[in-house]
Amino acid sequence: MKTNTKNIEKLANKSFTIKLTINKKDIQEAHQQTLKEFQANFEIKGFRKGKAPLDAIEKETPFEKLFEKTASKVISQEYAKFIKKEDLKPIIQPRVKFEKAPENFTEDWHVEITSCELPELKLNKDYLEKIKKIRKASKATEEQEKTKEIVDGLVSSAKVDLPEILIESDLQHQLSQLVNQAQQAGITVEQYLKTQKTNIKDYQEDLKKRIVREWTLNLSIQKIAKEQKIEVSPQEIQDLLKKNPALGQNMNLVNYILTQQKVIDFLKK
Repeated sequence: MKTNTKNIEKLANKSFTIKLTINKKDIQEAHQQTLKEFQANFEIKGFRKGKAPLDAIEKETPFEKLFEKTASKVISQEYAKFIKKEDLKPIIQPRVKFEKAPENFTEDWHVEITSCELPELKLNKDYLEKIKKIRKASKATEEQEKTKEIVDGLVSSAKVDLPEILIESDLQHQLSQLVNQAQQAGITVEQYLKTQKTNIKDYQEDLKKRIVREWTLNLSIQKIAKEQKIEVSPQEIQDLLKKNPALGQNMNLVNYILTQQKVIDFLKK
């Protein structure tokens, strides 16, 4: 199912595509702001640093560089106004596509922006009964094994249609991390994957599966916590931060780690 309006298309999986026309007047204003920002550190023969005329700066600067800065400025402004007006709550950076590659700053730009909100997950009504049966039939002796069985049962009880743009966003982020790690180790990505007895194609497919599983688990945890009124106390947060102060840089992660553990404990009962 999808919902269409004049400028936006919403899909049932919570992804949406916006079509915007960026007015040439706004483009020109953003372009002038960009030139003034460049001016502060611009050095050109015959002028003191920061005093070069804007037209000289434009002439000496590659169009691509000016375009990237100007487009980022004006599109982000228009996008922010649109999602506020439509009460959208995107969870990832948008993907921007131009109807036609701009060649100047004196004509309207037509862009298509795609992003997504938090997907909706459904749990089977009998998921608690299923988890109970898994616990009774379990032969696991280690807590880690018991937890994995419960997590597997929970994920298999959930249904969620994840937007492709969400999966791709996470995929690209993790691939970028892989590239950085390989560079730090002084090897190529291909060399690293060879040590893992895999290749880039299989690695990406496996990574996509893991991303889908992680999102399914995370959304399930959030849903159960809300339904069962499972909350994290300030004291629990402080206790965790005492054990691992570095986590204080990401309080959302702290809250999720504690919530996940409390939900798993609830499912183990």
